[in-house]
Amino acid sequence: MHKNELLTFIAKAHRSTYAAPKDISKRHRLEIPFIPGHKCYYFKDGEWEYYDGYAGSEWAPGREVVLLRGKPVWAMSYQGRHNEKFPAIFFQDEVFPFLKKALMSMDKAMPFRGPKEFVMEDFKYVFELKGRYQYFTGRETIFHKGIEVFSQDVMGELIK
Repeated sequence: MHKNELLTFIAKAHRSTYAAPKDISKRHRLEIPFIPGHKCYYFKDGEWEYYDGYAGSEWAPGREVVLLRGKPVWAMSYQGRHNEKFPAIFFQDEVFPFLKKALMSMDKAMPFRGPKEFVMEDFKYVFELKGRYQYFTGRETIFHKGIEVFSQDVMGELIK
């Protein structure tokens, strides 16, 4: 497996699933989830396959897995929380749509979440990553008018 092929596929899968515009992500969201009670996505391109499943809507832990020729080769887990001082509707209507825009602006060299920084109107997204695609941890944080409203931890690695 070549590093650039893996990273290119991860970027393509991310641009086709959760963060994608609704007309695109809808095509890859599974009507019957592969884990009960989860929202699940599946994307395939040639010999590459991508699975993503998460539970919840405000605190939504999940996991992504990439397969090459039917064999798992890479995985990433994520879990996050929001600032409970803000109403749930604020996250559904404003924070998560902003998050999706940040995710679509990912760094092609490390396409696991969004770029190091993304700013739009009153929102700011920051992603701190430690490690490389073989093994990494990271944290993404969203600020609204300078106040932290959402953060999420990620960790991923090659599967050997």
